[in-house]
Amino acid sequence: MRLLATLTFCLTASLAAAQSYPDYSSTTVNDFAGLLAPDAEARIDAQLVGLRKDTDIEMTVVTLSRKDMFAPDATLEQFATGLFDQWGIGDATRNDGILVLVLYGDREMRIELGRAFGRDWDRAASTVINRSFLPAFAEDRYEAGIEAGVSDTIDTIARPFHAGASAPKGGGVSLWWLLAVFPPILWIANAGRIRRWRQSRQKCPQCGARDMSFADKVLHAATKTARGDGQRTIDCAKCGYHDVASYEISRISSSSSSSSFGGGSSGGGGSSGRW
Repeated sequence: MRLLATLTFCLTASLAAAQSYPDYSSTTVNDFAGLLAPDAEARIDAQLVGLRKDTDIEMTVVTLSRKDMFAPDATLEQFATGLFDQWGIGDATRNDGILVLVLYGDREMRIELGRAFGRDWDRAASTVINRSFLPAFAEDRYEAGIEAGVSDTIDTIARPFHAGASAPKGGGVSLWWLLAVFPPILWIANAGRIRRWRQSRQKCPQCGARDMSFADKVLHAATKTARGDGQRTIDCAKCGYHDVASYEISRISSSSSSSSFGGGSSGGGGSSGRW
């Protein structure tokens, strides 16, 4: 028994030593993977700042390409819990922080909940992931999925928990939630389609037809010290025109909402999703 305990301790210590975590520049949005346009990031930041002002709940969104550059031997759940605790998300006394972690290269995500959330809230996190994040992510509409999912997380988990409500049971959705959340989610879900339609109406430089398609790919995510870059592939379905253009991703900078987290911790609660 003593030998088993020693081996377990050594394995745990080895795993912890192999892990590292990125430094945050904001307590609201850290889009290291470059999935969000500046206006979308500003909207999410405003929501999370408003949530903290109204409820004192710290909720943060983190996007990364892959987990293995930080913690190659950790599961998604272990990495999310470690990141949550390393940053200290949430109030240290209440432990009511919320982390939304998106690993777009690994095609997986997690909502990690603070220690104060009971296991009943894990089911609510699973519902939010399957209802609002994954449908858009499965179509590579990350910006739309993150905006819709953040709104859903706030209205289904953060605000009801702050109000002392019990975790929602089953798959039912209350009328107040639909009235509050459905219209903005509907608009957000279609924002990507509207943008792509507008792009398709641009004239092809070769034949002049308005049948263009655009696809963006992040090559190197921006950091606090360096700009990122990506490639935009442009195609015309009419004449076969094809071009690849490079673009820059602005360096991550601290926003007015940046400060320090409150020292909260997670007990490993939450839910994960893959697409």
